[in-house]
Amino acid sequence: MKSNKHKNNKRIGLIIAFSLLVLLLVGSVVFIFADPLGNDKASTDKPETTENAGKEQTNENDTIKEDEENTEKQEGVEDSFIDIQISAVGDVMAHTNQIVAARNNPEGVYNFNSVFEKVKPHIEKADLALANLETTLAGDSREYSGYPLFNAPDALADALVYAGFDTIVTANNHSLDTRAEGLRRTAEVIEEKGLDAVGTYKSAEAANERFLIKDVKGIKVAIIGYTEHLNGLDSQYSTEEVGSLVNKIDKEQMITDIENIKKQEPDLIVAYMHWGNEYTREPNTVQKDNAELLAGQGVDIIFGSHPHVIHEAEFIEVEGNKAFVTYSMGNFVSNQRRETLGEGMEPTEDGVIVNVDVQKNEQTGEITIENVEFIPTWVYRYSDTGGAPYTYKILPVEEALDDEVIPGDIKERLKNSLEETTERINMSSSEIKE
Repeated sequence: MKSNKHKNNKRIGLIIAFSLLVLLLVGSVVFIFADPLGNDKASTDKPETTENAGKEQTNENDTIKEDEENTEKQEGVEDSFIDIQISAVGDVMAHTNQIVAARNNPEGVYNFNSVFEKVKPHIEKADLALANLETTLAGDSREYSGYPLFNAPDALADALVYAGFDTIVTANNHSLDTRAEGLRRTAEVIEEKGLDAVGTYKSAEAANERFLIKDVKGIKVAIIGYTEHLNGLDSQYSTEEVGSLVNKIDKEQMITDIENIKKQEPDLIVAYMHWGNEYTREPNTVQKDNAELLAGQGVDIIFGSHPHVIHEAEFIEVEGNKAFVTYSMGNFVSNQRRETLGEGMEPTEDGVIVNVDVQKNEQTGEITIENVEFIPTWVYRYSDTGGAPYTYKILPVEEALDDEVIPGDIKERLKNSLEETTERINMSSSEIKE
């Protein structure tokens, strides 16, 4: 009976062993396929997908950021501007007493510099400074003289250089006082001194271009000058000869000239007009009509002289073009005054420096007049003896009123001059902004 039990126990052991082996094999297979330790692929795939997504997101963000920066740059671009100041004065005359005064010095040579000493700081700061020279420079082969036939020493041109002017308008009613020879020499002398002459010509060839083009700090300025009268002296010449000597106010000719100017594509057109009636206090209809003609043709700034007294200044708009006009700037320097012309002629002592601030937008090319300033001036004439030779000084009125050296009676005249000038210009202050 003992042997049968042993056999049964052995059989059971084999079954258990076999079962354990099967379980071991099945567990191994499950372990292998489950691969709890072999997570390289899974861990690699997941970070790789995140990294790629991150890179794509970064690239997209960079593109957006770059676009935003470019937009900001374009929106943030600031326009750049060129600013210039154009200054102009009225009549620079040389009466006989002025010529005598210019030689009243130890050297005994003509020198007009001291006349302009007080206004020099105002003129020389301008980028473009214009004056009307109402005398000829015919040389010493002719007698130096004042009214009615003007001929001044070349030293007057030197004084204009000293004062800071660079462009001299020579078209006026006294242009032919020393005939064609004197007119041509006047233009020659001015150019020899390094100045530009406008309105008269040193030769018939030079008259082919009836205007001046100047580059002023990057702003292309065209300048033309005309005179209404030549005191009848032009009757000695043919129409063609007169045209080769001086610019006379003629509507058809001015339109043609401006059309030719426009072909040069200037940024700005400036006209200097010698017109009107002497000693009148208001511009006449001819001045007004010619100003409108010029503005309608595209002229931007119009300076006027000849009446010897100050007229009003204003902005006018014609056919969409706005122009600044000062109809007469009075005498910058002369011997005309109360003492020589009588009571009521005090305004001939007055003048004005007109400063026009011009701005160009370099991106759009647009030109604007930003500001207009008036500096009233007065001609101070005095002598130690009470008679000739006199000393002449052009005084900026408001500065002179604060000068303790100026006598009290002269300051009263200065105050009257300032009041008259302000009223004539028709501006409530010495400065206007457009």
